[in-house]
Order: sequence, then structure tokens, then C-alpha cells
Amino acid sequence: MTGAGGAAIPALMQIRLEYRDKRQITPLTPWVHKGVDAIYWTATVFDPPMPKPVLGKGWPVWVIEHRGRELVFASPEEIEHAIDVLGRKILPSPRELGKAHLAVNSHWLSRLHASFKPWKVRQELVKRLKQAPGA
Repeated sequence: MTGAGGAAIPALMQIRLEYRDKRQITPLTPWVHKGVDAIYWTATVFDPPMPKPVLGKGWPVWVIEHRGRELVFASPEEIEHAIDVLGRKILPSPRELGKAHLAVNSHWLSRLHASFKPWKVRQELVKRLKQAPGA
């Protein structure tokens, strides 16, 4: 797509698969992956399991960009969880989501930037997340 003067207009949201040198812990990780051998930030074993590193590439992460901000997902399960929460027309309150974990103000939704929260943006975000490569 091109704009004035023939300049390319980037798509509003794009999702890509990247590889990192070490395992990513994202804001969604503690809500999706429970540390089996330790608390999530030091755990090496998770339920459900985190993706294993790809030989010669590293740990997979899925990154989506919107208005200069990035959301990073460490697993397909995290993407599915985000689709479940963000795909609701009326967002649940972070207090409601965090209650079961006794973490009423630390749910990832309470930390999500406001630019991702309007319904129209969330619809596009969910659409893109469903297109995640390898997810």
C-alpha cells in the first residue's frame, strides 16, 4: 500500500517470530506457565512447558507491534491466553483476573498500554495473533 508521494504505508500491526539468546519471561508468563521447580522467574521447568530453544537460533518469541509499542509472547499458550482475554468485547477487570492468584493489581492486563485496549484495536490484535507463525 502506498501513500502520498508513493511512500509505503506499513500495516498497522504485524506479528513475527524471532529468536533470542535466552528464554523470555513476559508479563503473561506467570498467568500461563506455572513454575514447577521454582517461582516463574527462576524456574527451569514449567506447566505447561515453555518452548525449547531451536538449535542454532535460540528461544522463540512472538512479537507484535502497534504504534511504536511491542507485545512479546514467549509461547503459543501465551498467545492463546491473550486471544481469550483481549477477544472479549467487554474486557474483564485486572482485579477479577488476578483474584485467583491473590495478585489483584499485577495482572498483565493492568499493565497493558492503553493504545492496545480499544475494542477496534483489540479486534485487529486478536486477528493478527491468530496468524502467529508457528503458533
